[in-house]
Amino acid sequence: MTTFHENPFKTPEERLAAAALGVRERQFMVERLLYKYPVFKKGEQFIRDFHFPFVGGTHGTGKIGGLLGSSRAGKSTICTYYVESIVLPGPDQDGERYPVLHITATDQTTPSSLADTLATATGMRSLPAKIKTQARINMVLDRLRQVRAELVIIDDAQFLFLGRTRSHLSGFQSFLKQMADLHTLNVLLVGEESVRDVIAGVDYLEGRGGFKREVLKPLGDAGKEFDDFRLLLNKIDARLPFKEPSVLHDSSAVAADIHAFTGGSIGRVMNLVRDASALAMNDGATCIMLDHLRRSSDALVRVGDTRNYFRKV
Repeated sequence: MTTFHENPFKTPEERLAAAALGVRERQFMVERLLYKYPVFKKGEQFIRDFHFPFVGGTHGTGKIGGLLGSSRAGKSTICTYYVESIVLPGPDQDGERYPVLHITATDQTTPSSLADTLATATGMRSLPAKIKTQARINMVLDRLRQVRAELVIIDDAQFLFLGRTRSHLSGFQSFLKQMADLHTLNVLLVGEESVRDVIAGVDYLEGRGGFKREVLKPLGDAGKEFDDFRLLLNKIDARLPFKEPSVLHDSSAVAADIHAFTGGSIGRVMNLVRDASALAMNDGATCIMLDHLRRSSDALVRVGDTRNYFRKV
């Protein structure tokens, strides 16, 4: 696991060493910072259990499930982390192997382009340009069997269903059914909670395993959830490559402003922290200061939000 920065700096000496690194190394640490807080662990464990429902057993097959939650809830990072934790086996006498595939849908994805994306993810160079969509899908289904795929993760899956023509909607639903019906893999839909409503309305999709799902929610701003949110900020701060702890550390007023600004969403928290870190590094500061958070919030504030953030510690 080399593409995430997970290790905290436990001593002043470790902080000084990190702060003395070059800008690119420090930038990597900030942009790929990861702390596996409870919501993250919950999502990661769900993917693992969906992939391998029996501890010590073989991978699950024939089921469609969901990892759901609001935008910027950290779902994509969890998926990326899980995929990178899988040790990819090398080619054997039966050819290449791709046990876990992680692709992303967009509002421009079509059933045909979804097949192309899956083909690319399994190492296929290309599909023939002038063949019908179902023929493309059939080729990809054969390829999934060939590379012994165990879990197909489709990120931003709401784009497969919302605002779609009847033809595309039917095509995506049929494609998902056909993947599940291979009975060699599971399909995990990652996206907004609206995905659940779509699946619930299609018997032949919900019937593929009952649509087992996990819904990730942001941490709240009161009680234990706010305590957990403050702990999350402290754990993030412990991984920032600065000489000193920042104002994220042990300040209830700053934590309250960060929560109000981000809604408790880890994705928005990290957007704010990354931007403030860049300002702090460019200023040659020893840590993220209140002014850096204030300037970042001014630049990142959402439309209609008129609150004055980060005016006091």
